[in-house]
Amino acid sequence: MLVLDNNNEALILDSIFTPTIIDYIWVLDLNLMDFTLAPLLVLEEIVAKTIELSIDGFRFKLPASWNMLVADRETMQLDVVEIGALAGKEFNALVYGPNATRHELATISMTDYHPAYHNIGPSLHRHQMLCHPIGPDLWVNVAPSDTYNKYLKNCSAGDLI
Repeated sequence: MLVLDNNNEALILDSIFTPTIIDYIWVLDLNLMDFTLAPLLVLEEIVAKTIELSIDGFRFKLPASWNMLVADRETMQLDVVEIGALAGKEFNALVYGPNATRHELATISMTDYHPAYHNIGPSLHRHQMLCHPIGPDLWVNVAPSDTYNKYLKNCSAGDLI
């Protein structure tokens, strides 16, 4: 898994045994409804069904049980969709970044499936979504928990950005 540090540089997390060289990562804090830096305290390893996604030509793998922040292209209403449910349907990820002046939408496509893959990622609080890089200055938001009903119901992209 990838994270973005406080210097806006992507770091590959591929082992829970290798010390990380960063102290903070970008997250969407849903209590604040804002993007912020959060301490990287613990890494966790999840062996799970994993889906490889492609957004704007960038490919990356995420556990199928994780969730992604998406938006409707017409109304800009936000939703959270399980990664495994993205297959066969058209969803648009909300794309933003530390230097972005406005949000963008990008179509999500599924490119591969792995029945048992070792995913290494940060341990997140229930009110946080990881800012997963999809380019040098852009990210999408993903989380192991479904945050829609508690935090994002009736919210639009403008409520975040």
